[in-house]
Amino acid sequence: MKICVLKLGGSLFDLPDLKDRLSEFLGQLTDCRPLLICGGGRSADLVRHWDALHQLDATTAHWLAIAAMKLNERLLCQLLPDACSVSNQQAAEQVWQQHQIPILCAEDYLRQTISKDFKPLPAAWEVTSDSIAAWVTLTWPADELILLKSKDLPADSTVASLAAAEAVDAYLAVLADQLPAL
Repeated sequence: MKICVLKLGGSLFDLPDLKDRLSEFLGQLTDCRPLLICGGGRSADLVRHWDALHQLDATTAHWLAIAAMKLNERLLCQLLPDACSVSNQQAAEQVWQQHQIPILCAEDYLRQTISKDFKPLPAAWEVTSDSIAAWVTLTWPADELILLKSKDLPADSTVASLAAAEAVDAYLAVLADQLPAL
């Protein structure tokens, strides 16, 4: 069965019915094993504020924003009773075998994964959880990346047009051509 990386936009955590919406969406995925990645949302926005206030170096701001994603990962584990946090493929396999849903701890995965085929992501605000999810899709490797966003995106959009409209991060355009499906 194919593996689908589902990137949950950070703004979706502000929806009061997130649990119901996400459970319904996951129930419709009959032909893939989902691997969830949480966006940073307001937590990452706080890091952005701190960066502007304290002029953090790019690497520090980058890893603080990635660490902020963990807050949403832990919340999602509470909202979805059949979900649990994983850091690697072996743990995800065990979770899938138990008919549960793995939520990837992005910070752990990024720190422990070295790819001979794909460069590490640059430490910059142009790299958000969208690009992190794309990089995970490439390095896992997964068969598809699905971006779940709070706003509807036009069906005829390109990654470049979405990046220009700030609907996805700018670095995603660098990775998009290498993705198996988006």
